[in-house]
Amino acid sequence: MRREYTVKAEMCAYCGEMTDLPFECSYCKDPFCAEHRLPEEHRCVKLTQIRSKEFGKRGVIRDGGRDRPNILRRIWARLRR
Repeated sequence: MRREYTVKAEMCAYCGEMTDLPFECSYCKDPFCAEHRLPEEHRCVKLTQIRSKEFGKRGVIRDGGRDRPNILRRIWARLRR
């Protein structure tokens, strides 16, 4: 029993190159060639939006909190050793 697969050639949404094996981005759902298949390679807009939302959810504390000395004091302490 032999199965036949039909492959539909599509144009890469980033570079416009025709590809026999298109990859679909899991974020934006556009077809891409092998070179631009990763979201980082085709500058996926949806990935940027998702990352910015995730960054806001984490509640990043940049100063280290009240109990920890600030970054300049820590650096100065290391230099004095």
